[in-house]
Amino acid sequence: MKIRSAKIDDCDAITSLYKQLYDTEKAFDDNLINEYIIDDKQLKSIRKKINSRKEILLVAEMDQKIVGVIDGYIIDSIHYKEKVSFLEHLCVDKKYRKKRIATELIQEFSNKSKEKGAPYIKLYAFEKNSNAIKLYNKLGFVESTILYNKKI
Repeated sequence: MKIRSAKIDDCDAITSLYKQLYDTEKAFDDNLINEYIIDDKQLKSIRKKINSRKEILLVAEMDQKIVGVIDGYIIDSIHYKEKVSFLEHLCVDKKYRKKRIATELIQEFSNKSKEKGAPYIKLYAFEKNSNAIKLYNKLGFVESTILYNKKI
């Protein structure tokens, strides 16, 4: 397996993985629309992440196929003593799970975050997504924030 920075040619594979992630997460958030929309706006967003210095977009490749993706961005705010990396999306293709791909993606994301001067990583996880929570706990992440929602 190889972890590498994403390239423009990877957009279709990345979009497919984002769709898998969305299909999983819509069970945890009743405000998400029923179907993930793949359009020019989505592809433009991926291209922007690939070309940005403040964004990190990595893919895992196995058998010359993209089987995982992780992305996030660097926060450089006056409110933090040091930069923070925010992990936004992580998905491994269903057929390739339980092979340590997510672990390696997070490790490389951590390395890239450090290279960009961010010694901290933050992320959100749905409380009912027990698989994600187990992974994050196993990798040393600790619960530090509770996000509340209210429909008004």
